Amino acid sequence: MSNLIDLTGKTVLVTGATSGIGLETAMALARMGAVAVIGARDRSRGEAVVDEIRMRGDRAELLTVDMASFASIERAAAELSEGHPALDVLVNNAGMASRRRELSPDGHELTWATNFLGPFLLTRRLLPALRAGAAARVVNVSSVGHRSGRLVWDNLELERGFATFRAYANSKLALNLFSRGLARREPSLAVNAVHPGGIATNIWRSAPAAARWLLERVLPSAEVGARPVIRLASAPELSRVSGRYFDKLREAEPSAASQDDVSAAKLWEIAERATAGSAATRP
Repeated sequence: MSNLIDLTGKTVLVTGATSGIGLETAMALARMGAVAVIGARDRSRGEAVVDEIRMRGDRAELLTVDMASFASIERAAAELSEGHPALDVLVNNAGMASRRRELSPDGHELTWATNFLGPFLLTRRLLPALRAGAAARVVNVSSVGHRSGRLVWDNLELERGFATFRAYANSKLALNLFSRGLARREPSLAVNAVHPGGIATNIWRSAPAAARWLLERVLPSAEVGARPVIRLASAPELSRVSGRYFDKLREAEPSAASQDDVSAAKLWEIAERATAGSAATRP
């Protein structure tokens, strides 16, 4: 590990860690010495990743969590906090883009629930553990697609005019605003959002087969996409950088909508109400 950052003694949670950018991120952080907690919706796939990491001699644990389900997030956060009172890195990576308007188990539009409300809830539930970490970090995996996002307050979940990319872009804009709001509220944490680049991952699993085939051949690999995420999660020079947006490996200016503090505050209140049935709103 002489050529790697040493994360021995650190605990990191990566959601959506059974494939793509999440898998590559978790594998890399484990290789640096961290305990990699594999956030996975599918238990069998999560166990396979844990086994693979352990076979290399690195440390990993499974945390089963469905980022579209508040109940699942609650259970997972309680389980993690019990086993790891201090959390050093949280990577909110799990994401999706639904081809049609579907609802989560809690009645929210599925892309909005998975890409924004889920990370909002999980992060807030884990705040005590993050505060107990040593210079803890939250990395929110966003997208350049946020620049097309437009939040219409009386149609946030697109009951009217649903379109796949519109829902995805709006969810990533919301994640940027959440990153900005959390950085202001939690000055002891390093909270940043990152666009990892256009990458061939399972985020496009709902695309038509022909489009998936093409994307897999023209887009960079998940290993390339994970590099900016790994850097934000581990680089010593970024330990005190917070409230920023990165486009791949460089800091960049996000859309003007992502920098609207009034909108960030309003969205925070909306997300609190949306998750009001959960104990996760207490911190």
